[in-house]
Amino acid sequence: MKQESPVLILVIVSASLFLIHQYLQLGVQFQIDFLDNYLDPAVLMPLLLYAVLWERRILLRNRNLVLPYTDILGYFLLILLFGELLFPLISEKFTADYWDIPAYAFGSLAYVIAREISNFKNFRNDES
Repeated sequence: MKQESPVLILVIVSASLFLIHQYLQLGVQFQIDFLDNYLDPAVLMPLLLYAVLWERRILLRNRNLVLPYTDILGYFLLILLFGELLFPLISEKFTADYWDIPAYAFGSLAYVIAREISNFKNFRNDES
C-alpha cells in the first residue's frame, strides 16, 4: 500500500472535497456556482476508479492488480454515456451538461497521473 500513496492521497482528497462540498451546499446552503456544477464530476472519477480497483483486487485475490488504461477509458466513456445521455433522457431531474466532460476527464487524468507517480516511485525503489 505504501507504493500507492499518491493514489490514496488523491482518493482521500477527492472524498474530503466531495463531503465538504455537500455539507456546504446542502447543509448550510452556501452556493459557489462553479463548484456546484463541476466539482462532483471531477472527484467522481478517482473515487469510482479506485472503488473498481479495490473490488477487483478482492474478487480476484490479487493485491498488485492495476486497472489497464483501456478500463479507465471504458469507465470514463460509460459515465459519459449514463450521466450525459441516458439519465437526462430517462428523467427530467437530470440535465445534460457537456461541460461535465472536461471535469470527468480531469478526474480520470488525475487518477492516471497519481498512478504513474506511484509506478515511478516503485521503479526508482526497485533500482536502488
